[in-house]
Amino acid sequence: MRTLKVFWYARPKETKVLEIIAMKRNLLLLLCCAFGCFIAAFPCRAETAVTDGAPRHIVMVLVDALRADHLGCYGYERNTSPFLDEIASESVLFERTYSQSSFTVESTISLFTSLYPSSNPWGGGQYANTNPDAPDLAKLLGSGGYHTAYFSTNPTLDYTALHKSFQEHAFLAKTFDKKSRSPELTARALHFMNERKDEKTFMYLHYVSPHTPYTPPDEYYRRFAPEVFPKPLDAIDDVRAHLDTLLEEGFGPGEERFEDLMLRYDAEIALEDDAIRNLFEGMRQLGITEDTLFIFLADHGEEFLEHGFVEHAWSLFPESIHVPLFFWMPKRLAPGRVATPVALVDVLPSILDLAGLPSAPHTVDGAPLFQQENGAWVSRPKEKPIIAELLNPMRNVVRAVVEGDYLYIAAPKWLTLEERVTISQNMAISREETLRGIRPSPHPWGPLQYEALFNRRADPAEKENILEAMPEVRDHVQDILNAFRERCPKQVPDPVKICRIPNVITHDIRIFLEEKGYLKPESTPEEQSEEMEETLRSLGYF
Repeated sequence: MRTLKVFWYARPKETKVLEIIAMKRNLLLLLCCAFGCFIAAFPCRAETAVTDGAPRHIVMVLVDALRADHLGCYGYERNTSPFLDEIASESVLFERTYSQSSFTVESTISLFTSLYPSSNPWGGGQYANTNPDAPDLAKLLGSGGYHTAYFSTNPTLDYTALHKSFQEHAFLAKTFDKKSRSPELTARALHFMNERKDEKTFMYLHYVSPHTPYTPPDEYYRRFAPEVFPKPLDAIDDVRAHLDTLLEEGFGPGEERFEDLMLRYDAEIALEDDAIRNLFEGMRQLGITEDTLFIFLADHGEEFLEHGFVEHAWSLFPESIHVPLFFWMPKRLAPGRVATPVALVDVLPSILDLAGLPSAPHTVDGAPLFQQENGAWVSRPKEKPIIAELLNPMRNVVRAVVEGDYLYIAAPKWLTLEERVTISQNMAISREETLRGIRPSPHPWGPLQYEALFNRRADPAEKENILEAMPEVRDHVQDILNAFRERCPKQVPDPVKICRIPNVITHDIRIFLEEKGYLKPESTPEEQSEEMEETLRSLGYF
């Protein structure tokens, strides 16, 4: 005798659980007589993918600046993510997922449009934005009957029009606060799910930790160390802005200030793990997890001196673009791990397929990660080159191609360590000078300042540039980028992009935009949205 849980759908809005304690033979007879349905041998859920309709709820959880290799389910030795590891074991986990940028705005726009930054005329640079002519994931799911909601603790995303695609949205932070607002985000999400649990919903949650400044509560820090380090360095003001000096002092792996920096990063991952655990437990109490598709991912990773710098949005090495991705829907997706390289642009077509909705009306760069075989969803991602881009004119302008075991890096702009430090010390000035055209911006497809090729299987740390030693591979990946360039549209100028995000327009920038004819003088913020659309239409962008 044993306890056996049998799951079935009583009707689309309700899931019941039957617990029967009986001999196996008698249990089978009882079920056959009572329901006349098939019986599967226990335990079946880990081995068989079952499909019985589209998910009622789709929840996409993105954790900002999260490296895949700092989660236990991706092999990390420090226990940062016990709950996510548990969920990942019940999921389809993609071992080699690459984001399309190491800059949050570029990456999230690509995620929601399934377009590489250069494939979207609005998609690149400091002021990357959604394309008014290409519906994003939220609009497509909204058209498919899902009530859509967007909740974020990352203030940067307020600079885009992405949230306007959702039927409701809320930003829970105006700055990168030292106090985590993740518990508030979880509470807001559960409030929404409680109100809408009987409807079809799509909810996007953007948790900002472990993004800088790495300030976890002491109780999370002490999970990994007996006491809190007394003299921590600020990740931005001290480390990024003075890294050259710190390196001369011995800052790096093994040095106590460096190890404290990474420990604080890991402690914030643990904090987010608890926040997501509470989200799941709350959804379970609402009785909706059995009909929920849960997607977990990150927008980019984080650098810790692997290639000479820190933080993110400076390069496209794997520490910056290798991100976690797994799909949890145990009743329809059999758990497993997938080694084929995939990209965040693949998420949109995958969700549309799993939701039973038509493909996006525009040409996308992504491909579905799942296929139906014999009535079940199975993971069959296509082998393809993957492109990532960082087009922020203040920083490095660089592209990467992942092709099998090879990583190719091509940068029309590649700053030295000293130049990166100088930019970091004067970020606001650099941004304004770049927008005004005072600080020259490189052509995004201009001559290369840096070029490298690495075999990641033979050289996982990407230390040996084999560009000259492998001319046939070099020519192949260059051909991939050249073909990509041929199909890319012309990018919308930054002054036009910024017109769509008036909350970041300072007085000086406003005067500049008025002088250039992008904005009318003396218009109020309420008038700006209509004015912007009129301006953009006159410039031929609609």
